[in-house]
Amino acid sequence: MDLEATRTKFKKTGKKVLPAKSFEEIVRANRDVLKESVFLSNLFQILQPHVNNIKKIRCLAIGNFREDFPATYQFTLLLEIIDYIKSEDDRDVLISLYDPIFTKEEIQYLKSLGSRWLIEEEFLESDARDYESVLYFLPHAPLDLTENILSSQRPHLWLANNMISHTDRYTKAKLCEKYPNLGKLVHYLQPNTALEGKKLHDVDDFETFIPKRKRKNRNNSSKLKVKLPEIDYNSIATKFKSCQILTDFDEGKYLKEKPWINSFSDLTLHAIEY
Repeated sequence: MDLEATRTKFKKTGKKVLPAKSFEEIVRANRDVLKESVFLSNLFQILQPHVNNIKKIRCLAIGNFREDFPATYQFTLLLEIIDYIKSEDDRDVLISLYDPIFTKEEIQYLKSLGSRWLIEEEFLESDARDYESVLYFLPHAPLDLTENILSSQRPHLWLANNMISHTDRYTKAKLCEKYPNLGKLVHYLQPNTALEGKKLHDVDDFETFIPKRKRKNRNNSSKLKVKLPEIDYNSIATKFKSCQILTDFDEGKYLKEKPWINSFSDLTLHAIEY
């Protein structure tokens, strides 16, 4: 299914993008597209060693999955992951979802899917030692939500925005000040990613801008430099000890210019250790 054909399946209504066909028809078509994608096969390949441990999927910030184009594709991916786990381990998993913008129709739809689908605003860990049993799926979570989960839960498998590129608008110092858990995770990730030095835009030294008229008589060797304060990451108390990227789908190449358009953006599977 090409990109233009995908777009024509939906009609715009204000800020919403509503399906011209029934929701079930759209989901079936989307699943056919995903099943043929390198993106999905790569995800399943990386998830395979963890499948036996996954007992629950915690899905947040998915949006209006019956109304918005990106959210519908994200919901479709959730269904594919659920079916993959069942096919590999011959069992059903619990699905815990919440988004404050769910409509009444969406809540009713989720309830109709059965008792294993739970609408839960609060998520309580049954056993802190069993943190590997939950797959977190947050397609486009805001940073404050991510920070809250990192501080209150023990997420291990984290399928969400790439933590480095999603925070690249902040300097390291500002990120740690505003979102300390995220700041420390990014610090763990940077030495192990090709994005190091490209996304977070602060370095140990930077040159102060000097107007041209004041530079006329200055030698290049006399350029002013300002030393940024060092960050004491050990002072940031966190539950986790390390983090790595399991797959970023070939630096996002499997995600770009596809029928799902921007539904997955910089989706990345992280593994957070405790």
